[in-house]
Amino acid sequence: MSADLALELVAIDKRFGGVHALRGAHLAVRRGEIMGVCGENGAGKSTLLKILSGVHPFGSYAGDVIVDGRVRQLHGPADARRAGIAVIHQELTLVPELSVAENLMLGREPGRFGMVDDAALERLARADLARFGFADEIDVTAPVMTLGIGMQQVVEIVRALPQDARVLVLDEPTAALTARETAMLTRWLEALRERGTTCVYVSHKLDEVFALCDRVTVLRDGRTATVLDIRETTPHEVVVAMVGRAVEGHARARSRSAPRAAKPPVLEVKNLHVNRVKTSGHAGRAHADRARPFVLSGVTLAVDAGEIVAVCGAMGSGRTALLSSLFGCARAGMSGSIFVGGAPANLRSPINAIRSGIAFLPEDRKGAGIVPEMTVGQNLALPSLASLDVMGPWARVGLVDAVAESRLADRQIRSLRVHGEASALVVTLSGGNQQKVVLGKWLERRPKLLLLDEPTRGVDVGAREEIYTILEDLAESGVAILVASSDLNEVRRLAHRVLVLRDGRITGELDGVDATEEAIAALITGAVGVARAGSQVHA
Repeated sequence: MSADLALELVAIDKRFGGVHALRGAHLAVRRGEIMGVCGENGAGKSTLLKILSGVHPFGSYAGDVIVDGRVRQLHGPADARRAGIAVIHQELTLVPELSVAENLMLGREPGRFGMVDDAALERLARADLARFGFADEIDVTAPVMTLGIGMQQVVEIVRALPQDARVLVLDEPTAALTARETAMLTRWLEALRERGTTCVYVSHKLDEVFALCDRVTVLRDGRTATVLDIRETTPHEVVVAMVGRAVEGHARARSRSAPRAAKPPVLEVKNLHVNRVKTSGHAGRAHADRARPFVLSGVTLAVDAGEIVAVCGAMGSGRTALLSSLFGCARAGMSGSIFVGGAPANLRSPINAIRSGIAFLPEDRKGAGIVPEMTVGQNLALPSLASLDVMGPWARVGLVDAVAESRLADRQIRSLRVHGEASALVVTLSGGNQQKVVLGKWLERRPKLLLLDEPTRGVDVGAREEIYTILEDLAESGVAILVASSDLNEVRRLAHRVLVLRDGRITGELDGVDATEEAIAALITGAVGVARAGSQVHA
């Protein structure tokens, strides 16, 4: 190992049964360097990082992990921490039932004689959040599972950053963050680099990689394809190295090619109010709850057959609340009128939403989209188990027809090009292939309305293009699509219309051809006003 290297992974080889995840991969990072790591889903990025963090322990793989010139045997995460490695995983590692403060201070709780000082614990937690600008927005006494996925990601990042790590590893850290939080994290990482901290930054967002990193290591099919100096390469060259071919997909403004149909919209929402879940224990947050009792207030919208409507807004604007409420998951209740296909719809529960022809891809893929303990085939069949058309007569008596389930799984695996066997545990698939499984299980029911919350979060550039094509084909076939996304390139690529939410209200609407990043950002921030449906943003 060279003297200027802080970290080196040498000839790492890892198998999961018949799946050869890593094939002699190599990673070398200099002291005080931010090294980007890119690759398609399934290239081996997350497996490599789990070896580095001790999740896959020494002995379960071949090769060497070298930190500060010493070969390390990392038998678990505690060994990684002792070696000076802090990891922010793509999949959240918070303890849902514990409070925000307990999660932030886990393993370093203040106290004496084995007793935790709760007051000191909450004070230290608020101080950590204040460093990231969230002391007044996150209640440290609330169970972390009551936070949205974006706020949970903030807690995950804040928890790792205060540690005195010599090597900081970040796996898709901005996937659920807004532009403001991403800019704050970028400034922190640049400051850490100035102090000599070594960073490994895994991201599918090449604009972030090129803005922040010094070099980039590209993985493909479990191998190190190349290492490139950011100053001497281009995003296109990185993409070609990732996928082994040119990818032509790019953001493009869209508009409906035909006027709206005369028949009723697939979805029509009038004056929707969604109640805010009450919190306690934090005076500032409790005051905010009283001041804004609704997470959504007076929302009115419509989505036609064959139309893709995007919902944009900052974290906390109500994007996730809107989609989850339309799927019957409004925990504190809602009011207003909702029509599906022109008929009143009672969406008080997910089963009612499913019966109305609605499907939902949640933001939290691991926590709410898949059942990790089940196989790919079982996950694909879940929403169709009671369907006579799909599962046959056995569905009448609550039994699963294994042959019908296998046919369903094979059909969706081929259709969506899922890289994985029907018999494999879904959790062993890459993030992009897991997302295809979440999508595939609903497509079998042929939904009228598809709700998607951050549909390509943590998905590589190749799989992202495949998902975009699937969604465009669904729209062409007449499916109505409502998508919430923080990726403005994605919005411009997909949307016929764009709705912007701010503080639980729709503040503007843009036609796809007018939905520039500047116009959307202006509405999100409240910098300018805009009229309805396709008018130009003006100062």
